[in-house]
Amino acid sequence: MSGEDAPRSRLARALVQYVRESVDHPYATIREVHRDGERDLVDLDLEIDLAQDRAVPILHREPVRIVFASPNDLVAPRVLSLRDDFPSGQVHTNLDHEVDGLCLCIWEEGWHDLSRNLTGQALVERIRWWFAGIADGSLHAEDQVLEPLIATTSDTIVFPPGNFVGPWFIDEAHERRGQVTLIMSRERKDAGDPRFDVFQRVLPSQVHGALASRPYDMGGLVELTARLDFDLMVELRAWLIEPERLAAASERRALFLLVVPKRRTDEGEDESHEAWVYTPSETLAELGEKLGMTSSYEDEGGLRTGAALPGTVQPADPRTIRLFSWRIVQRLDRATARQFAGSTRTEDARLVAIGAGAIGSNVIMNATHAGLGTWTIIDDDIVLPHNTVRQTQTNWAVGHLKAQVLAFEANAILAEGGNDLIVADVLRVGAETGRIVAAMREADLVVDFSASPAVVGNLADQDVRRASSFFFGPDGSDLVALDEGHGRTVLLDEIEAQYFLAVAACPALEGHLATARTDRIRYANACQDLSRPLPPWQVHMLSGLAAGRLPSLLEDAAPSAWVWRLDPDTGSVLPIRLDVQATSRFASDMLRVSVSGSVIDAMRTYRQKAAPNETGGILIGTFDLVRNVLHVVAALPAPPDSRQAPTYFVRGAQDLRPLVDDLASATAGRLRYVGEWHSHPNGAAARPSSDDEGVFTYLRQQLDPAGAPYAMLICGREETWLRTAWQDRGQVEGVVAHDND
Repeated sequence: MSGEDAPRSRLARALVQYVRESVDHPYATIREVHRDGERDLVDLDLEIDLAQDRAVPILHREPVRIVFASPNDLVAPRVLSLRDDFPSGQVHTNLDHEVDGLCLCIWEEGWHDLSRNLTGQALVERIRWWFAGIADGSLHAEDQVLEPLIATTSDTIVFPPGNFVGPWFIDEAHERRGQVTLIMSRERKDAGDPRFDVFQRVLPSQVHGALASRPYDMGGLVELTARLDFDLMVELRAWLIEPERLAAASERRALFLLVVPKRRTDEGEDESHEAWVYTPSETLAELGEKLGMTSSYEDEGGLRTGAALPGTVQPADPRTIRLFSWRIVQRLDRATARQFAGSTRTEDARLVAIGAGAIGSNVIMNATHAGLGTWTIIDDDIVLPHNTVRQTQTNWAVGHLKAQVLAFEANAILAEGGNDLIVADVLRVGAETGRIVAAMREADLVVDFSASPAVVGNLADQDVRRASSFFFGPDGSDLVALDEGHGRTVLLDEIEAQYFLAVAACPALEGHLATARTDRIRYANACQDLSRPLPPWQVHMLSGLAAGRLPSLLEDAAPSAWVWRLDPDTGSVLPIRLDVQATSRFASDMLRVSVSGSVIDAMRTYRQKAAPNETGGILIGTFDLVRNVLHVVAALPAPPDSRQAPTYFVRGAQDLRPLVDDLASATAGRLRYVGEWHSHPNGAAARPSSDDEGVFTYLRQQLDPAGAPYAMLICGREETWLRTAWQDRGQVEGVVAHDND
């Protein structure tokens, strides 16, 4: 292979060398290597691995021609079938205008990227793979969108989402570097483009299959539409002689918009609509005269166009009327946005956001870009100048309501809006109570972005399907995500209490709440006008993680708690999943108590290890003075100086004070000492003895004056008994039955 016959294309030479010289079986033999002008042609016989059952009659040996049109391989080679009886009408095939043959659609990737590692061997295997896929029907998957009937190029026309059935009007027109972009609307507006007049028709429904050759002239379009049982010339004549069209015939050109409904099978229903848009180079007057449909004449008013009388105008060959095709794109609705975002969700989620600040605004905008669903945004604050550093609201929005600006910006992302707002503080709802209650009750998920423990507690008390809370750690380098899961078996405030315990106990979370920034910036002159420095890139990175968590969170049934720890120096993120325990709840009219499952498990373990002696220790928890709620999250073991015997237990105090102080410090004061627990031996009921009543009296004397709740738990073999009291809120008693494991 040398001299004038050698291919100029590097890829063609590599292909020929592979087939002729490979020591491994190349599954191909060369029929001929030759040239056609500037093009290199390589004809091959390919051996195809075929399944026994074939959907398409592909042969075990298929002849192909590979056309290398560019000596430097800047454009993709075309692959043609050389079989005269190759089955027609197949997907991923088309009649190629430039090479005059049945072209196999081998390439989906961009050629400039694909060509960088496409060897001669890879080219052969790619074509063999195509034949095998066409044979067994796997080349076009069942869930893949239908193939287009013709390809389009050139200028761009933009439609709203949905099908292409009109009526359509030109809303806007833009031109840059000789390329025109038209924006279409279903409503007639004063703006538009006076250069075009839209001819729009819906053709009979078609079954998708092989790509038809793209029409390059009027004759080709007439022939193509005729094969689809549509008489274009009859429809076009009726349109051209309408009075409004004749009046502007000398200034405007036609914009042919033909819509074809498509089905997967003859018996199937229409699944989609394909649109073809073409423009002839002639004006309406020139087009009508060439087709013998209209004629121009001059009267007292000047040059005019009218309907041609039969036989007065000799029509030209339609193939002399060149057509320019348009590239068709559609604006995105949420369903299409989800496809581009890689989401598997098929339905919109109904979401409520509490807070439109740093994390809320970024998550809402990110999730809206991904088509997750619609938001109702609840916030009563205004945008201040310093907010623009880390929120999506920009300088123009300063002084406006955060929720109003965010809803406006979110509705501008896709062609489909639907985002709403409520200007209110969820802790002081006032006149908006009804709207907030309705929005929360109807939502698939209510998300708290406020970073307020009070809001977390408020959400736990609301009638909602599911609630979550996303917030940053105090120094802005950690993201926390708490979620109730389906069924709300563990409420949001109970998960928050368990999160505080994890912060204190998990080595990977050391310093998570204890390293809050102290370098605050005063942004105004009021005493509380302080804000912490927070780099925008950290906000965007962590908010992106939060937005990415939302879709999977909606699908997950179980409650969950996550912390993502960001290292600002390296940009690395450590994900930490926290264990969420089931809870037992007890309540009176004035007091509510929850006990985490880990508390019961710990007491039972300590009891078993100490048997036959009694044992005990202190209880750790957190409480809400406004909502009258106590969460007991930990039972600590007996201090080393405790006295234990089969009939009594006296708790010691060694190292307890520093331990409790460390728990409080690690959780910014949220975890506290909230009472005592002890065990009873087998055969003794888990009920207070006279000595136990004395312990409870001691708790009342020590904690009641301080305004804190206090609890006593007794762990027996079959159950745990609880009593909690809290100043004038009274007391609550209850029993937790143990699992028989």
